[in-house]
Amino acid sequence: MSNSKNNEAGYYILEPNLLPAYLSTIPNISDHIGNCDDLSITEIGDGNLNYVYKVSSRTDDAKSIIVKQAVPYLRMAGEAWPLGRERMLYEIRALSAHNDLVPQFVPTVIHADEAMSTVVMQCLNEHIILRSGMIEGVEYPNVGSHIGHFLADTLFKTSALSMDSAKRREMMHRFTLNTELCKLTEDFIFKFPFQPHESNYSNPATDRWVEENIHTDERYKTDVLHFKQLFISKAEALLHGDLHSGSVMVNEHETFVIDPEFAFFGPISFDVGKIISNFILCCTAHCERNGGKHYQDWILSQIPVIWNTFESRFLELWSEKTDDSTLSEKSLLSDKGLGDFRTRFLIETLQDAIGFAACSMARRTIGIAGVADIRDIEDVAIRSKLEIANLKLSKHLMQSRSEITDIDALSRTLLDFYSENSLWGKRV
Repeated sequence: MSNSKNNEAGYYILEPNLLPAYLSTIPNISDHIGNCDDLSITEIGDGNLNYVYKVSSRTDDAKSIIVKQAVPYLRMAGEAWPLGRERMLYEIRALSAHNDLVPQFVPTVIHADEAMSTVVMQCLNEHIILRSGMIEGVEYPNVGSHIGHFLADTLFKTSALSMDSAKRREMMHRFTLNTELCKLTEDFIFKFPFQPHESNYSNPATDRWVEENIHTDERYKTDVLHFKQLFISKAEALLHGDLHSGSVMVNEHETFVIDPEFAFFGPISFDVGKIISNFILCCTAHCERNGGKHYQDWILSQIPVIWNTFESRFLELWSEKTDDSTLSEKSLLSDKGLGDFRTRFLIETLQDAIGFAACSMARRTIGIAGVADIRDIEDVAIRSKLEIANLKLSKHLMQSRSEITDIDALSRTLLDFYSENSLWGKRV
């Protein structure tokens, strides 16, 4: 190991050979993994930011945990791109908040070590990453409603609609300095993909289309800049900050949201838009993948499920709110006025979510970290066809978002686009 990896007192990178000794220092860890001298250790992370290990008893795989450690650089770029380990502090804080707010949708924290930038968590042995399942065309009957429920509870309950001013500002203070990961979002979602940049992905046919239709489109880039400004300035609620199909683990019955290291207070619509964009990207991929038209129909059916569950649960929580919050509007508005306020709030949230989805789709197509749904397609020509389709759809959604006032209108927009651009897969 180089000194640059271990230059802070008390911190060192937990390479596999060092994990058993480290874990043995945690009280009661044997309840979860048995004997620390007889462990199976497998790295399972995607390699973008952190080290993530599954640690199991060699004699009983049911006894397993997840160990996640932040390193002092952007792992996918290497040590030449320094990145503070403080991101793990914010992940620990977000996991703690989510364990209080929605324990049924997040893994349980077993041990947190801020000095080592390490968290030890419940192992979801019976679940897989949602993106992997969706690439294979698996239908999960509860995933849309679970995601919508997670969004509503985490976002409403940490917003000024629910919390009093003092408690909310105290909570905001605990996430304000997650500056490096917020800067990554600002650059990698709202800046680098829309200009020539060394970090961007390259596919020749896609590159030509981007040069002609993205880099020169001032209207589209002005809209992107608007959403960057919204992301920076609108501190509505505690966001997961990186809610995509790779940060959700599922099986037929359960859904767990993981990896909230990007957590900060931002616009409610950002989390909603990011997860919707990932469903759209996967839908485009199945124009060529084995799921075909049938699976595309299922994916597109889940976007309204996510939104409708979010909207109905959000309104339920809002209507149940009887004590004072920062926005204590019940003493100011009539029932009709309150209803109108809530309607406008949710329409604006949907429209902004569509704009954020458009930005995310472009970022996942052009930027450094694409989605395996499309990037893993080996045929370069097919991949480029799908990439350009997603970029066209990003621009179309960005331009038409102000005309979309309910989720049915978004569904019609998506269905029309897929039909007009011959993006339906084979009927299987």
